[in-house]
Amino acid sequence: MVKLLAPGGTQAMAFAVLEAGADAVYVGAAGWSRRPPEDELHDEEIREVGEFARSRGQEVKVALNSVPGPQEIPLLFQKVEKYIGWGLSSFIINDIGCIRQLNQRFPGVDIHASVTCAVCNREDLRFYRELGANFVILSYRWGVEVDQIRAIKAEVPVGIEVFLFTSLQEGIICPGRCTMSSYLRFERWVDSEGKDHCFGSSNRGGSCHRVCQAGWDLDRTNGSPAKRLGLKSSPSLILRELPDYVEAGVDYLKIPGREHPDGVMRDITRFYRKVLDEVLASSSAAVVERFVPEWEELKYRWKVERVQRDRFRIWRAGQSDA
Repeated sequence: MVKLLAPGGTQAMAFAVLEAGADAVYVGAAGWSRRPPEDELHDEEIREVGEFARSRGQEVKVALNSVPGPQEIPLLFQKVEKYIGWGLSSFIINDIGCIRQLNQRFPGVDIHASVTCAVCNREDLRFYRELGANFVILSYRWGVEVDQIRAIKAEVPVGIEVFLFTSLQEGIICPGRCTMSSYLRFERWVDSEGKDHCFGSSNRGGSCHRVCQAGWDLDRTNGSPAKRLGLKSSPSLILRELPDYVEAGVDYLKIPGREHPDGVMRDITRFYRKVLDEVLASSSAAVVERFVPEWEELKYRWKVERVQRDRFRIWRAGQSDA
């Protein structure tokens, strides 16, 4: 049965989306999950979220999807062991070696290969499954390719997780393989556990500065004038694809947004819970049409908040340390 997976960028958000009907929540461990500190949880907060979810029959997935340095790998597995001791057993991982080691050392856990693994084809999916991943998170640029999802489910014995949003531009910026932010502004510090935090490098456990969404000048060589463009547009929440996702056998429908306000994510989770329940109870894909007005309103709220936040991050990235 398909499950609704919602973000927990704060502890309050995690509680709110679980109460709003999410089957599972994903949270990021501080310094380990490709987000700035304000969008991550400390260990004690993760433990409390885990207890809350378990009391309600819901799941918690812990994102540890930065790329650890060699000296940090023991720290990573110490954290995993601690979380398992608290009853948590599902982890979102990026690093190939860590996926393999996690599967070997803790064979009972669920491993989600992060979207930042940047799978591009079915052979990539087979590769991560053979490493030990139970689920693979598809890039949102795959999201509209329902036929591809059907083929994956038919040919590769791996669970599939898809985002409930899509980008209007395709094939320009690949999640997990971008290093643009760290060239603009890079800050680092080591915490009391020995973890090296690298703000400005999401691959190393911080967050990106949305450099790709700034304005870029494209010079043309054929004599035509330069064109102003963004390398990547803000994604948009989807609706009409849900019946096809369910029919294709998707395992998790993922709502993005750890960095959004708690109330926005609570309302979006509540909305998708209603829609998904209707889809599961109906044999007609047209059942989603009555949700279009509410969907348009939520898309607007999502876009306005995201644009404002991204503009701030782009501005911050351009500031000098002085």
